[in-house]
Amino acid sequence: MTIRNRWDILRQALRRSAPRDTAQIESERENILTEKSGFFVREAYKTLRTNVTFALADEEACKVLIVTSAMQSEGKSITAINLAISYAEMNHRVLLIDCDLRRPKLARLLDMQAPVGLSNLLMRPELRKEAVRPSGVPNLQVILAGDVPPNPSELLGSARMRKLMESLRRDYDVIILDTSPVNMVTDACVLVPESSGVLFVVRSGISERGAVVHAVEQLEYSKAKILGFVLNGVQMEKGYYGYRKRRYGQYRRYGYGYGYGYGYGYQQREPYCREMPEGGETVEAGGRGSS
Repeated sequence: MTIRNRWDILRQALRRSAPRDTAQIESERENILTEKSGFFVREAYKTLRTNVTFALADEEACKVLIVTSAMQSEGKSITAINLAISYAEMNHRVLLIDCDLRRPKLARLLDMQAPVGLSNLLMRPELRKEAVRPSGVPNLQVILAGDVPPNPSELLGSARMRKLMESLRRDYDVIILDTSPVNMVTDACVLVPESSGVLFVVRSGISERGAVVHAVEQLEYSKAKILGFVLNGVQMEKGYYGYRKRRYGQYRRYGYGYGYGYGYGYQQREPYCREMPEGGETVEAGGRGSS
């Protein structure tokens, strides 16, 4: 097979997958927080924001949060966007950065374009004004991924990235980094030294415990401060409203019981919050879905 034939096959595969990708992006956009979002969805993110703030109470300067997951398609980008919006609504100066330089997604989710992005900015710091874009949400700005570089991990772990983060911290109250999945590449772990803490996204019915355990171990090896877990894609039982308890001990021996997690349901399903009280039990709160 010639190189030309290989490129032709690749182009055909991309054309076939384009309609599916477009439909998926349009579906995911429906989960971005707006004034029309359901009450319980908005409250779930307020709860997440509040607990992250408490977890980083000692951070007097800019808070830098990594949002990541074990694998792809677990909801980390939507979580990063909505948490950024939630902070912006509190009049915090917020910057959302797409640090997934391999498969960037924020541009498509937010329907944004920029002449330059993070990769370009790291090579040419003078492009900062062109790279930082308004999001359409007051107090929230965005840096998209930019051109796909040949060496994302090296670029994110470089002295250029450290210098850029030092500069950005002076101008923002909260910086949220949407990173690549931990089990796919090392990019998220490379960014740990630049962060205040990590939010780990888990999707109900998709995430596998073994993959989550492995990813957590990688983050711990990088000395990450894991703030908690975000559980999304939850399908609440019809007509269910109230509290119930479930043992969490089976996860503790895997290091998966980091205090608390939070969940929101896709397709306007009602979210629920999970908190870790003393004694090793998880308290789940849920309600009647709106769909």
